[in-house]
Amino acid sequence: MRASIPSPAPRRRSVAALLIACAPAPAMAGAPCRLEIAPEPIVALRAIDGDTLALQDGREARLAGVIAPKPPLSVAPAGVWPQADEARAALDRAAAGRALAFRPADKPDRHGRLLGYVADPAVPDHAGVATALLEQGRLRVDASRAGRGCDATLRAAEASARRQRLGLWAHSYYEVRQAADGAGFPADGRFEVAEGRVASVRTSGGRVYVNFGRRWRDALSLSISEPALRRLGGRTALGLEPGAWLRVRGVVLRGAAGPTIRIDEAAQIERIDAPEAE
Repeated sequence: MRASIPSPAPRRRSVAALLIACAPAPAMAGAPCRLEIAPEPIVALRAIDGDTLALQDGREARLAGVIAPKPPLSVAPAGVWPQADEARAALDRAAAGRALAFRPADKPDRHGRLLGYVADPAVPDHAGVATALLEQGRLRVDASRAGRGCDATLRAAEASARRQRLGLWAHSYYEVRQAADGAGFPADGRFEVAEGRVASVRTSGGRVYVNFGRRWRDALSLSISEPALRRLGGRTALGLEPGAWLRVRGVVLRGAAGPTIRIDEAAQIERIDAPEAE
């Protein structure tokens, strides 16, 4: 069981106010992420796993917008998990024992961990630690709400490592899945990145389903509530149309409908070019 985490020290400004301050300066693809927010000085003690730091003051800080190799919530850890030790060691080398700048991206998570961006104060990229680990292929972009402020910078770093098959991208466990191959998603509750051509889009029971196969039970599907779809700009804005090629990411759930990813953020979906063979 994880030890209880001391509550963060009071701050003069609320986290909500800090998050609002972040909004005016979105990241640009390939460029350093710059946020309009004053950093909090922290000292990292050690890496707990590939995306979480133990701080010298007793708190823990999780890197925003990324996910490290670790067992899915539905699986009990058993032995060595693929690439998990490598990710933890990489974060330890990047941060342990160093004075760093922390910028919050969201309120603390349900475990009491700080959630935000960590960087060397002298580095122009405010997400510098996560960006460096993504470029090494040690992490993946999780496209969560907390990652909005630096999403483009993080995504560009991941793309570079993915093209070169660095780190976890060279491991079959983390390869980009074919969305049309439902059998290629073996585990429930596992974070996956997948690509494919949209076969159909349908609405049922207040949800929109995006299917990547003619037989929707045999392929990956995306599930989006109608309120979420409106909030994210609608089908056209997300590229949800038959024939579109998409790269998608999120936790895969398996049920009677086959493997499904629930979409809550626009960043979970990317329009991509069709393969040359198409």
